[in-house]
Amino acid sequence: MTKEAEPGAVSDGTSARGIYDCDDAYRTPSQSDYERLFRSGVIVLDTNVLINLYRSNERTRKDTFAVLRQLKEQIWIPHQVITEFWRNRDLPSVRGHHKAKARDACSALDKAARSTKDALDRWLKDVHLVNDSEANHKVDEARDSIAHTLAALKRFIEEQARKDALEGTASTQTDPILLELEPLLDGRIGDPFSREEYEVAVREAARRADEKIPPGYEDIAKESDRAAGDYLVWAQLLEEASRRQKDVLLVTGDVKEDWWVSSHGQGPARPRTELRVELRRRAGVELFMLTPSQLLTQADRVYGLKVDQRSVSDLATNEYVGPAEWLPRSLIATLPRCLSHAHEMAKRSVELTTGKAVHYGRAMHMALLRTLIEVAEEFGGTTAHMKQGTYPVVGNCVLVPLRYSTHQASLDHALGYLNSDGSIHKAVASWLRRSLSDAEQPPLDIPGLMPPRPPFKPVLLAYTSNWEDGVESASLGTLRVDPEGGFGWEHVEDLYG
Repeated sequence: MTKEAEPGAVSDGTSARGIYDCDDAYRTPSQSDYERLFRSGVIVLDTNVLINLYRSNERTRKDTFAVLRQLKEQIWIPHQVITEFWRNRDLPSVRGHHKAKARDACSALDKAARSTKDALDRWLKDVHLVNDSEANHKVDEARDSIAHTLAALKRFIEEQARKDALEGTASTQTDPILLELEPLLDGRIGDPFSREEYEVAVREAARRADEKIPPGYEDIAKESDRAAGDYLVWAQLLEEASRRQKDVLLVTGDVKEDWWVSSHGQGPARPRTELRVELRRRAGVELFMLTPSQLLTQADRVYGLKVDQRSVSDLATNEYVGPAEWLPRSLIATLPRCLSHAHEMAKRSVELTTGKAVHYGRAMHMALLRTLIEVAEEFGGTTAHMKQGTYPVVGNCVLVPLRYSTHQASLDHALGYLNSDGSIHKAVASWLRRSLSDAEQPPLDIPGLMPPRPPFKPVLLAYTSNWEDGVESASLGTLRVDPEGGFGWEHVEDLYG
């Protein structure tokens, strides 16, 4: 008697496979997938989802809590997440976020007012109109108008900060975030690792980092005793998924390349293949991932919560899932040291030559370029020779340093420098504008690179420094150009945040 063929087998006895029967295959999730996950999956929240409740404005915070309350029965929190939440909650950049940002903005406006006054005073003097009553009257009228406008802006900013800031966070008894989270997460937080389990996991995180196995290898480059945090979250997630045998939806605002595979702008990013395969083999379930803004969008579609699209946009502003258009996290981790090293080089160079602090800015720019080129080469990068100088290139990113102030100041000052095409930044601004606006990119002379050339992404290293105090602040940013040709921020990351 002939044995009946097994389902999925062909006549020669081999297993029949479909197009999706491959580890690298990825089926785009449908709304029915999210409906199922919201109904019966395990929804894991990363630390940044909880921490950003403090940083969000009032509207976005309310919309996020509305979604979390709807999903309450499926939420689960790894113990490592709650550990990191409590460790970060009291940072000034968390509970004091809105007040600090308002203070920075108002300080920048004050500086703009002083700069405007100085510019007008210099102009009156340079064109010999100091004693001209008509000219002084016009200038005074303009000054009063500017002062009135800036004062109104400061009042608006301070009022918005008061509105968005949370009263009562000084005490856990009155903290409105904790009062919302406590019933929401009651009984939904996993157990901690034992000491032995923790030590084993930390060693495993280091091993995986050496072999570039996700997640967490980007954080290991920070050389911190807390750098294993991502892997600890993942390890606890694996255990819980194995216990429950349910598909997992991980919600995280961490958009580094050791979590996500970029879609190169052709749709949403997806979880790293290694993570999907590891969860499938360990627990027999599937991994799905969303950023916080995507979670609000999907929950709104499933439940009709009427989430304000401005809340989605607010969250998406800080989500940038495109590592192919960004620098390696391990390189980013070296940039603060590069800046400090360049400062020491610049200061020493000026001391050995003119001895005049006025020459520090150009010396710093040149020293930093040399340092960044050396670091880029260590990461397999090269250099791009342009009319305005030589710049480091890593992957498809051109790293462009920009010193925009002598003291800590709003990043809008960096845009001001570029938009005014001032001083040594004029040629750089011209190239940046063309590279972001033109269908045909401006030429880059990269040794050994033959056409066709890939599209290059300029990444701005905007920093403030001075002769006496060194580097005071630094950020990485990608830019966009508006229809009028002015620069704006597409994405910004604080290197010291």
